[in-house]
Amino acid sequence: MWNLNGRSVLSVGLSDVKPLIDHYTKLLKNLFGDKLVSVVVFGSVVRNEAKADSDIDVLIVAEDLPEDIGSRYKLTSKLRRELRKSRVYRELMERNMPRLISEIILTPEEVSRHPPILLDITVEGKILYDKGGFLKRELEEIRKRLRELGARRVKGKRGWYWILKPDIKFGEVIEI
Repeated sequence: MWNLNGRSVLSVGLSDVKPLIDHYTKLLKNLFGDKLVSVVVFGSVVRNEAKADSDIDVLIVAEDLPEDIGSRYKLTSKLRRELRKSRVYRELMERNMPRLISEIILTPEEVSRHPPILLDITVEGKILYDKGGFLKRELEEIRKRLRELGARRVKGKRGWYWILKPDIKFGEVIEI
């Protein structure tokens, strides 16, 4: 913990919240069973830039999900409630550490279309579970395409952004 303008600021990394993430991954395996494909954590926690009020970003890939996004989150809402009752959650709360999970839940088909969220995950994602290496292969395919385009990730005042193709022409369409 360090001090900034009289306020305590906590810089947290993945190792600080790993017990909670591991417990959550176990709950996901129990919920989805064989339909769970991949779990990856990314964002400020992985970059060691998280603060006490940061969330923990997690991408969940599972088969046979409902089409409706709200229904997908209902599937995991019980897990979040169960997580809040756990010892590891209480310990993080007592230490004023990040503990709220922010999920993105996708099917393998959706991941195969390479949605923009995967760009940052190619750089800072930590795979916790990956049945058959599915997500690892998809991320490597995206990394290869980014190299072909000459893409680069840039840190701005408000966070990170991507320049996907430095020499892009007006009207040109980019596929990742």
